[in-house]
Amino acid sequence: MRSLIASLIANVCVAVTVVVLTMSTHGQTAEGIPGAKQLDRRAWEEVCEGSTKTSIDPEGHFQCTVCPSDTDFHGTRGSFGLLDVYQGHFSTTNTEQLLLVVIGCEPHVSGFGGSILLSRAGTRWKKLNYFQGHKPLKGLSFKARDGLDRMVGFGGDQHYDGNASWISAVSYKDNVLHEEPLLGVSGNSGGAPAAGYCYQQDIDTFEKLPSKTGIKVVVKQIRGLAPSGEKSCGYRNPYGASADREFVFSI
Repeated sequence: MRSLIASLIANVCVAVTVVVLTMSTHGQTAEGIPGAKQLDRRAWEEVCEGSTKTSIDPEGHFQCTVCPSDTDFHGTRGSFGLLDVYQGHFSTTNTEQLLLVVIGCEPHVSGFGGSILLSRAGTRWKKLNYFQGHKPLKGLSFKARDGLDRMVGFGGDQHYDGNASWISAVSYKDNVLHEEPLLGVSGNSGGAPAAGYCYQQDIDTFEKLPSKTGIKVVVKQIRGLAPSGEKSCGYRNPYGASADREFVFSI
């Protein structure tokens, strides 16, 4: 995948960012499957490494009752649940594939989960790779010129001393994760004031352009002087006045 855009760090502004991707709009792109009930149970048994380790609750939520062998907590009893399912052609155009976003069986340092690439093999499914820590909260798909689906994913993380969120372009060519950062924002809502200020940046909008050739991202930020003597930007301390501006970036 050709370079899409250099990493953009929005430190002091509300930004409306337009990123035009070097991808073709022809052909059907990967689609998110609405709800875990649409997933073939045999695909989930491949994830859990056996039908006896597979559980589906009354609401149709898939779980593994034992952590799979390629997770940090492998072999232990714990929740390994399904968050999202995308159907398309991620590493080959010759057969149907699924990209599953999962949570559990990983510590915080490993992202609390990951994603799994499956390919149909006759009437069954084969796990091609597990991508530890790659757990997008939302994904947008684009059909590339080689016929493969590329994903642009939105992710985030939270620690006591702050939070971060980001957007990355992702390819799964050759069954390997190729990830390129596009945008990153952060905040110190749980940490100490930075130069006396508290600030919070959030990705407010993440969607395809009407032309389907790129994405629109809206980043919102609030910033205010911390009260005198305060050592934390916790929720007890309101941010105060905002000094935001708008920018439009087009590639």
